[in-house]
Amino acid sequence: MNIDLLIKMTNEIGEFFARHPRRPPEAARAVANHLSVTGSRRDARADDQLLRASVNGAGLTELARSAVALMVADSKAQASAGAASRGAKA
Repeated sequence: MNIDLLIKMTNEIGEFFARHPRRPPEAARAVANHLSVTGSRRDARADDQLLRASVNGAGLTELARSAVALMVADSKAQASAGAASRGAKA
């Protein structure tokens, strides 16, 4: 997937959730949840590109960057939990 299109789509999702009466952390979580659900239909390389773009800012809105940061944190927590459960089984 084209990273510019992915950034545009992520910002549009953020704009949708920003219009609803939510505090910023709740809106960022809603965007992250939406991206996670739709991400299952995207190529994993596209998600990786989006994560790398978010580190550099790369045209993402503040809300979109916050959502991607939540996705990164969630991914790290899941990887850590998976490693811990594999260690417990050993």
